[in-house]
Amino acid sequence: MQPQSLNESSLLDRFERVRDSLWGQPGFQRRNSTISSLGFSLIPQATWIVETVKTDDSLAIFLQSIDKDGGQRIVLPTRVCEAIYNQHERITKVRRQVRAQRGAETRRKKKQEES
Repeated sequence: MQPQSLNESSLLDRFERVRDSLWGQPGFQRRNSTISSLGFSLIPQATWIVETVKTDDSLAIFLQSIDKDGGQRIVLPTRVCEAIYNQHERITKVRRQVRAQRGAETRRKKKQEES
């Protein structure tokens, strides 16, 4: 049995490899949020770090959860990230349309009141 050699690539997990591969790519944008949950009867107290990275060619969402028992790091699959992004875009589009219609209605009412 040969001892396993430790090099930089063997120490990096999938989370770090994916994250590092996106860093500095064209169109790179990154946002993150830290959420502390107080804990409920079924959900333990934890801190979540949600990081979204978008480049010209890709989208990735990284989740980190830290609780009293340790931590967990997850990279969501690309198709899951795209589904979340597309759902958000559709919801935002509908909300903008509703607000635009309400704004137009308000302007019509004000114009009628002025006349």
